[in-house]
Amino acid sequence: MTPADLNDSPSRRYPSAGEQAPEFELVGVDRQPVRSSALLSNGPVILTFYRGAWCPCCQADLRDVMRSMPELERAGVAVVGIFNDLERDAGADVVREYGLTFNLAGDADGRTAEAFRLRRTAEEIAGLEREFGPVPRDLMEDEPWILPMQARFAILPDGVIARSDVVFDYHQRTGVEDLIPLLTKHAQGWPRPR
Repeated sequence: MTPADLNDSPSRRYPSAGEQAPEFELVGVDRQPVRSSALLSNGPVILTFYRGAWCPCCQADLRDVMRSMPELERAGVAVVGIFNDLERDAGADVVREYGLTFNLAGDADGRTAEAFRLRRTAEEIAGLEREFGPVPRDLMEDEPWILPMQARFAILPDGVIARSDVVFDYHQRTGVEDLIPLLTKHAQGWPRPR
């Protein structure tokens, strides 16, 4: 195995259905905190990690999520899109360009991506360096920001992951519309937006 093989290694274990989702606290484009505890107290959450606004796969997904937002809102599902280092102006541009009505947040230090095991930790990088020598620049701490092309987690109000989609191929991008029936079923009995 080479260091490059570790990018999409099937042996890397990502959070899956039935597991407790890591708690997170991010900063939204509006500079307000985006906390898992606050979101989940109102119902299910769809959390999507994006490579970047430059990514065609991510752009297509942002449009798809917006098409599903009316149904997601009726079901009481909160949506959060996470980018690595989302500057306020750049985030505002993405919100404006795609007409986003859901939370967009930055994970500048990568801790949320690490908690969901989508990014190498400092310990993993040190292990790679011990085994293979100095890690090439494109495999270092934040290059790429997340290992898969995209990762999406449907999280129930009790914090348990209902579905986990971690994809490495642009052509296998998952659709948020598939999550609506699953989360609607679990949203019953939780507070819903009026």
